[in-house]
Amino acid sequence: MDPVERESMEVDVLYIGAGPASLASSLHLMKQVEAFNQRAEAEGKAPIEPPSVLILEKGAAVGDHMLSGAVMNPQGIRELVPDFEEQGFPTEYVCDYAGFWVFHPKGKISTPGPLIPPNFRKKGYHVVSLNSVAKWMAERCEEAGVEIYPGFAGDKILTDGNRVIGVRTGDMGVDKDGKPKGTFQPGMDIFAKVTVLGEGVRGSLSKQLIEDFELGGKNPQTFETGVKELWRIDPKKHQPGRVVHGLGIPQIFDGFHGMWLYDMKDDLVSFGFVTMLESENPNCDPHLAAQKFKTNPYMKWLLEGGELVKYGAKCIPTGGLYSMPRLYANGALLIGDAASFCNAEKLAGIHLAIKSGMMAADAIVDALAQDDFSTTTLGGYTERYRQSWAFKEHWATRHFHQSADRGVPFFLLNEPFRQLTGGRGLIDDMECEAGHLHMKKLDELPKSKREKEAFEFDGVLTFSKEHLVQFSGTQHEADQPSHLVVADTDLCSTTCAEEYGNPCENFCPAAVYEMVPDTAQPGSKKLFIHHENCVHCKTCDIADPYQVITWTPPEGGEGPDYDRM
Repeated sequence: MDPVERESMEVDVLYIGAGPASLASSLHLMKQVEAFNQRAEAEGKAPIEPPSVLILEKGAAVGDHMLSGAVMNPQGIRELVPDFEEQGFPTEYVCDYAGFWVFHPKGKISTPGPLIPPNFRKKGYHVVSLNSVAKWMAERCEEAGVEIYPGFAGDKILTDGNRVIGVRTGDMGVDKDGKPKGTFQPGMDIFAKVTVLGEGVRGSLSKQLIEDFELGGKNPQTFETGVKELWRIDPKKHQPGRVVHGLGIPQIFDGFHGMWLYDMKDDLVSFGFVTMLESENPNCDPHLAAQKFKTNPYMKWLLEGGELVKYGAKCIPTGGLYSMPRLYANGALLIGDAASFCNAEKLAGIHLAIKSGMMAADAIVDALAQDDFSTTTLGGYTERYRQSWAFKEHWATRHFHQSADRGVPFFLLNEPFRQLTGGRGLIDDMECEAGHLHMKKLDELPKSKREKEAFEFDGVLTFSKEHLVQFSGTQHEADQPSHLVVADTDLCSTTCAEEYGNPCENFCPAAVYEMVPDTAQPGSKKLFIHHENCVHCKTCDIADPYQVITWTPPEGGEGPDYDRM
């Protein structure tokens, strides 16, 4: 029995996370219920009672935790809102130059048009701020009758036997020792006929659902960490409509890491660097990789005289089709990044997130009409997916990550065949393993790679993690339990320090984890967690070689503020 007395409420449909998938789904749901009732009236059939629809968002405001490149394929939003441009959709620019650049120690080479990889030919795509897109979509949802509660983080999935019946929100006003403060407010139990998890990458509730209901896909999910910076540059160097993807030499031989560069309004450029989380080296550091990339002569020239405006990081699901979990359970659906709706080959997922939400909404309409929220009805979501353009896109890219995972030589050999065979390549049904299993112990590495490469941040072009966190807008109450839960901190001081050299200090892009002197045991160190620095990227939950770090939501409303990101 729960000793805390909790308030409760009931809704028909509950969404977790106000990202593009949930917002698209709820908006489409309201439209489709109305369309269903119009048909029912014409045919003399029973209508659907207009459903009560609620979206919970852990950010203080819709969009606060939204971070993406982002250059968006307009296919999804056009299907959802055909006149989206006329309705003032917040497009920064429409891409009219799609380049693929190879960066080398003396500058960069622009790939000739015919040789640009097909996946990076993005003319006609929309450069956007996902933060602004979420706000725009939320306005339309609320106009359609959807309720949105920002500042409420889902803490626990509520079940009745083998059925999901809702979500409990997190308690607020708890001190760092777990004791209620004067401001204590217990979380609320929200019961729903169907709960839709659209909380993004490695969502805490999605993780619970996939594990508890055994929804895992053929392959484990794999990830990359994207580090993003927003710069205001010299207007003379600004090029509206420019969309660039690229890679660096010799960096490419250390893994399939890449970059993007998109111009935005107000002389802003979105620069990002993406690092695969399958590195063998415990010293792999996505933040450092991005800083070092900016020392390329072209990047130095582009950003010289510019001003850093924002910083952030977010993981990207890369496993694709074969890492997709089962999309439904009794009383629950998975959408967006939580359900692997991302095209890693094109580094694009917004359009797929929108489409996933729309297909889920169609299944919910069926469930409402039949008053049946079991897998029998909700499973129609998967059937719709398999008949959609989203599935065709996933099918064509089903072996992209697995091919890259096998290394540069195999990828270069396999890629032409993969393109010619509609995604198959030299080997069909390719498998992969979770990224953290790639990490080697220090004594398994060549001596030249056991020490982290020295790098001095100049404070003008390149910056430390501690400095950059200030540009993420992140805020967390210090006097609360750390939302980054390490199951065994003794492991950090002993086994992990010896075997891997505490890689959490490297892979976290926000300086959350630090090994500090242990005054109780002179000569040894202990883990200190700067949870207030966390930018909610989820890298630690993914990359920890022992899988003892669990990311959980902090108090509702806390975290980064990704305005214009």
